[in-house]
Amino acid sequence: MHWNGKDSAVFQAQKEYIDTAIIPLTLIDGSDSGFQFAASAADFVLSLGNIIENQFKGRIVLFPSFSYTRNQDKHLLLENWLEELKKAQFKHIFFLTSDRDWITMEEEQNVFWIPSIPLESMDQKMKNSVLEDQLRQLIPTFAKKWAN
Repeated sequence: MHWNGKDSAVFQAQKEYIDTAIIPLTLIDGSDSGFQFAASAADFVLSLGNIIENQFKGRIVLFPSFSYTRNQDKHLLLENWLEELKKAQFKHIFFLTSDRDWITMEEEQNVFWIPSIPLESMDQKMKNSVLEDQLRQLIPTFAKKWAN
């Protein structure tokens, strides 16, 4: 499910089965050296989020990406997200990112850091293959978190 009007009605009706929120975290970097990398990483994380949503439709809600800058307090951002999503009674809240700055919060906050793979020069078949490979690596981690 995506976080939109149509799917939100389904979520409200079937809350007991939809227990996981996924939020892609995307860095906005306006510097000459970081702009293209951040945009490419955002494309990768958003595409991976969509593949995950498709695989686990009916179990998760994929939220729109949350964009931030390097100077924002990451701990505070996560606390605010967690507080808000717990009101919606999500049991599991996962964050996806390709920004290494989040690595320190991986275990404690369910932040999944995935190294970015540039998708922009790939054809659709290759993109799908790369994203499905990444999904296969994440599934055991999701399953472990869901079991707890």
